[in-house]
Amino acid sequence: MSKIEQILMGIAVATSVCVLPNHSVDAASLINFEPVDGKFPDGSVAVDNMPITDQFSSLGVTFGIDRNLDGLPDSGLFPRLEAVGSSDSILGFYSTKGKGIDIAAPGFEERLGSFFLRGPSTQANDVSLLISYTSPTRAASAEIWDIDPYSARTFEQWEVQALGSDLSVIDSIISPAVTTLALEASPWLWYFDRPEKDIHAIRLVYTGNTNGRVGLAFDNFSPLAVEGSEPEPST
Repeated sequence: MSKIEQILMGIAVATSVCVLPNHSVDAASLINFEPVDGKFPDGSVAVDNMPITDQFSSLGVTFGIDRNLDGLPDSGLFPRLEAVGSSDSILGFYSTKGKGIDIAAPGFEERLGSFFLRGPSTQANDVSLLISYTSPTRAASAEIWDIDPYSARTFEQWEVQALGSDLSVIDSIISPAVTTLALEASPWLWYFDRPEKDIHAIRLVYTGNTNGRVGLAFDNFSPLAVEGSEPEPST
């Protein structure tokens, strides 16, 4: 069974991975791409625009891009770590509410933090983020930020797909067809909560009809469970 829920408020998340004492695939974890003492779990130093691949493999997941939608990471294509703000011309999204590049809407700043994940480019097939699991999971959740409308009939939209053991789609969630700025510079929370551990990979596919550049902003990924608490407003 899959469910979706739109986040209307943000909460503070202070570390890149919140885990129980051992970093096994069964540990409860939240990956928000915030480094601890400047580093990720594999010891690599967090740098803006760096490729994200196996830095979180100790938690049982790796990241890639699935341009041809075969369920396997494409060689030489990787999602990128994106720093919040306009430190360079490369961006995940432009925020009218935050009044700048990669800036959260007021009240969501702590939820977004200092880093998130973006695609290697703004081409639609370059934002097909693929998360591969070492061992299957039954549940997961995360956020896609800044899903924008362009007009009453033109809008950004995403399909989040759960892939089974043969890498075919076994479940999916479609983001709302927004016609307002409710998700502008704000998070949309999706989650899977299935009866058995049959999710071997998760893929994000852009299905909007904007016919132009697409910005991916992915954050606050809980790879093994639905994030436990309802977000509360930050002050």
